[in-house]
Amino acid sequence: MKKSPAPILVVGACLIVQVCVGIIYIWSVFKAPAMAFYGWAEGSTNLVASFMLFSFCAGNFAGGAAADSKGPKKVCFVGILLFGSGLLLSRFIPVGSSIILFYLTYSVLGGFGSGVSYGAMLTCIQRWLPHRRGFATGIGAGAFGLSTVVFSPVADALIKGIGFDSALAALAVVFLVLGLLSCSVIRLPGEDYLASLPKATGKAAALRRESIPFSKAVRTLPFWLLFLNIFLFNGTWNMLNPLIKGLGIQRGLGEAAAVMAVSLTGLANTAGRVLISTYSDRLGRINTLYLVSAATAVCALLLSFVSGWSYLVVVLLTAFAFGGPAAVNPAATTDFFGPKHMGANYGVIMMALGISSIVFNSISNALYAATGEYKLTFLLGAATAVANIVNCFIISRKLKSISNA
Repeated sequence: MKKSPAPILVVGACLIVQVCVGIIYIWSVFKAPAMAFYGWAEGSTNLVASFMLFSFCAGNFAGGAAADSKGPKKVCFVGILLFGSGLLLSRFIPVGSSIILFYLTYSVLGGFGSGVSYGAMLTCIQRWLPHRRGFATGIGAGAFGLSTVVFSPVADALIKGIGFDSALAALAVVFLVLGLLSCSVIRLPGEDYLASLPKATGKAAALRRESIPFSKAVRTLPFWLLFLNIFLFNGTWNMLNPLIKGLGIQRGLGEAAAVMAVSLTGLANTAGRVLISTYSDRLGRINTLYLVSAATAVCALLLSFVSGWSYLVVVLLTAFAFGGPAAVNPAATTDFFGPKHMGANYGVIMMALGISSIVFNSISNALYAATGEYKLTFLLGAATAVANIVNCFIISRKLKSISNA
């Protein structure tokens, strides 16, 4: 029997990939330079992030499902190639072109490749840390969020130094090199390693012994309740994300502080993904979702009127709360349906994030066009968070029935 490599080597490589493909959350840094470079309107550039997020979710399903059967290394390799190619091709779109071309390269191709890699890596990290599933998804999703911290100031400096198009090309090359090198050491653990692990403890330790495939999971109510949870909870963040820099300037922050806000949301997001998801191993997944949904509702209400540094603080709190479910939901999916088919099951549930982004950003654009402000946008965000508290109550009843079975 071939001995498993050191877990820190494989998990570390997975985390590097996550940092590389996580730049889908820094579009607010790219948005203004893209508008100036191409002459595109604000409403259409807001949808760049939404289409990329939807494509990311589709890629997450494809990558997770493929990793279940083909293994994570090959899947990640393909994902990195698609992601880097999407960014690189975006650099060659001529000035004056329709934004649809940018949607196809940056949003669709780049977002899909990012999702393929993300889905494969999240599944791989969970397989290496099955005894600490909340922590595993926390560090995997956290590394993805950390990309915003690392690359927001880098992207801003590159855009100012070499221009928007060349900055995209430079980042694409960096991601391709780092991502492909990391793929070379990624693999699944062997039986020798798995046999040496301690058993999970805490409220989240009682899991299904059998694993339910997607074809059966999709016909159950818990599957669609988890889908609705992601759709509702992420409404606030999906509407806020493309606005962070521009709205920050409107609310009294200087440009440097507004760029810093984008970067710091990555740090807050990462902290939320790691801390909240790790705590969910003890507190329980649904109790955790109650807390972050309530916190998001309060933050959304505050975002409708706060300004200056108060705006920055509330944005960071929103990012922290958003980060938790990004890691808790994959673990909750595994709690319901088992680990073997987690990639495919969560991949489809994750599609709710992309649908949420398109739906709520379209509504936000319409509300802004009608009122000239984003107050109603954030009131809507608060309403969706409150609605998700009710949804989480129903999920908790279903999870208890599984734990007691």
